[in-house]
Amino acid sequence: MFDLDTLCELFSDGDPQISKESDGYCLASDDLDGLIDESGRLVEIASLLLRRVVGVARALDGSFRPVTLTGQFTDDNGKHHHVVALATAEVRLKAFAVGVVTTADQSTPQPPPPPPPPQGPPYMKLIKANTDVAEVLDILGKPTISMTWVDLYKVYEIVRHDVGNDKALKTKAWVPESDISAFTGSANRPDVSGSEARHARVAGASPKRTMTLAEGEAFVRKLVVAWWDSLID
Repeated sequence: MFDLDTLCELFSDGDPQISKESDGYCLASDDLDGLIDESGRLVEIASLLLRRVVGVARALDGSFRPVTLTGQFTDDNGKHHHVVALATAEVRLKAFAVGVVTTADQSTPQPPPPPPPPQGPPYMKLIKANTDVAEVLDILGKPTISMTWVDLYKVYEIVRHDVGNDKALKTKAWVPESDISAFTGSANRPDVSGSEARHARVAGASPKRTMTLAEGEAFVRKLVVAWWDSLID
């Protein structure tokens, strides 16, 4: 299934880790150790952990759809796994391309290069040093198929506050300045986004350039990943 396979790729190693087992897809983390007999606490921690994992996946992959916990628990040699399943009935399959690497004379097949390290865990580690990252992941990880303008603008405000102010954000050049204006105008104005806009009444003329909700989400995803990368560097 597309979304669960995406999580397996993003969190194939490290902590948290998501893997495909014979009986389903499992989420494992040191944060779940010792909680097998505390079902309420286990559900609470696992749910928060998965929400943030989903937030990372949504930021990195615009086609990702949230998944949820099934409520099944296993204890495997001290590692407590929590089985996860799709949040909706939508089942989407991923197509894989298979290729063969050869030498210049096309005669000797060569093994493919090793896969890069999974992208997910380094972003999750940022939570421990930056509470703003945790707040953004909690918003991005909402169990809804699409985000709202309110959700997206909250994320934008958190990133802007973390770097200082509007001027500081524009100086970073993570996204074009014209995109910032188009995003804020579209998010705020009912004459652009109708009842989905953040405000019911806004003075002044409509912006020359606007964004659809899908374009606004793509803008926020790009901004967030650039911000995360700057924190890792």
